[in-house]
Amino acid sequence: MDIYGAMNYINSFSKLGKPVNNLLRFARIMRALGNPQQHLRFVHVAGTNGKGSTVRMIASSLTKSGYRTGEFTSPFIRVYNDRIRIDGINISDMELADIVTRIRPVIDGLCTDCSQFEITTAIAFIYFAEKKCDIVVLEAGLGGLLDCTNIIENPCVSVITSISLDHTAVLGDTIETIARQKAGIIKQDCPVVLAPSQKREVYALVYRTATQFNSLFITPNTGRLKIEKCGCTGNRFSYKGMTYITAMAGRHQIDNALTAIETLYTLKKSGFNRISYVHIYDGIKTAEVPSRCQIIREDKPFVIIDGAHNPDGMRALADFIRTVPKAPKIMVCGMMEDKDWQTAIGYISRYIDRAVCLDGFAPKTVFAPRLAEMFREAEVSSINDAVARAVTLAGTDGMVVVAGSLYLAAALQKHTK
Repeated sequence: MDIYGAMNYINSFSKLGKPVNNLLRFARIMRALGNPQQHLRFVHVAGTNGKGSTVRMIASSLTKSGYRTGEFTSPFIRVYNDRIRIDGINISDMELADIVTRIRPVIDGLCTDCSQFEITTAIAFIYFAEKKCDIVVLEAGLGGLLDCTNIIENPCVSVITSISLDHTAVLGDTIETIARQKAGIIKQDCPVVLAPSQKREVYALVYRTATQFNSLFITPNTGRLKIEKCGCTGNRFSYKGMTYITAMAGRHQIDNALTAIETLYTLKKSGFNRISYVHIYDGIKTAEVPSRCQIIREDKPFVIIDGAHNPDGMRALADFIRTVPKAPKIMVCGMMEDKDWQTAIGYISRYIDRAVCLDGFAPKTVFAPRLAEMFREAEVSSINDAVARAVTLAGTDGMVVVAGSLYLAAALQKHTK
C-alpha cells in the first residue's frame, strides 16, 4: 500500500466513529496489535485550548534534553503526517503507509465502526514503540475520559490545559461537565499539572479528582510570574526567578509556557534527570506551532493566522490583536457550526474594522452571510480570493488576521505566503 492508499483507507472511517461509553473497542484493537503503548512512557495532555502549544513546548524541551521524544497532536495543519512526530520530524509517507498496511487486516477483522482518530492513535503507538521513544507527549483528541488516548496506564504526568465550553454536544453543556471529562485522564498516584487562569469550578473539580486518585496536584504559582514583554513577536517573562522567552505571541502563551515548565520539572523529579533550565529555556523559545498567532508577513500589511475557533480562543486572540498598533484591522473569518461561533465573534468583532467571511472550507461551516452579520462592516468572499481581498483592504499600514477554525487555517496557509 502506498501513501495514497493509506490515506484513502484512513479517510474511509468517520471522524468520530460509533459513539462509545467505554474504551473497550479501542482496547480490543490495541490488544490485537500487541499493546505497543505498554512499552512507552507518556505525558498525557488534555484541555480545551492550549494543548498543541503546550505539547510542543514540552516535546521541544525534552528533545533539547537529549530524549527521543514522540509527539502526537490533532488535528493536522499542513499534512496528516504532522500529527505524528519524533524529535520534531514528521512520520514519513513510507513509514505511515507501511504501518497502515500491517494494521488493516486487524482493523477490518475487528472493527468497522471505529473513528479516524482511533486509527491514527494506533498508528502513532506502533510508530513510537518501534522507534523506541524515551517518552511520548500525547495530546488527547476529544475530552479525556472516553478519548482513546486514555487507554494508556500510569503516565509520568497528566496535564490539563485551559478548560472552557467546547464540543458541548459530545462533552456536555456546563463547564463542570466538560472539566470532569478532561480530568478523566488523571490516574492513580500519577501527578497532574493544571494550567493557570482557570475558572474556580474547574480548579475545584480537578483538585478534588487528583485527591481522590492520590495524585500530586500542581499548578503554576502566578504570584511568582513577572511579565517583561508581551508583544506580536513573542513574550519574555520571569518565573520563580528564571527568565523565559516564547516565540509564539499572545498572553495565553505565557500560561502555556508555565504549564510546560511545571510539567518538565515534575518529569525531572521522576527520573528524567537530563532536563535542565537551559533545555527548558531553549525548548520553549524555539517551540512554534503553525497557526498559533503565526506571523506570515511582518509589514505592508502585517498578516497573522490563528487557529482560534471557540470563545476562549477568540478572546485570547482579541487580547492580542488589540495591542497591535496597526490600522485598519481586517479579519478573514470562517467558522464551524458546532462551535459557539456567535459568542466567539462577539469577543473579537469590536476590534475588527472589516471582515471578509467565507465558508465551504470544511463540512458544516457557518454560512458566510450569517457570519458577516456579526461584524460592523463585512463582505463575503471565496476561499481563493479571501486573503488577497483582505490584504487589499488592509493596505500597507494595516493588519490581516485569519481565524475562526483550524480547518480554515490549514486551507488558507497556501494563500498567505
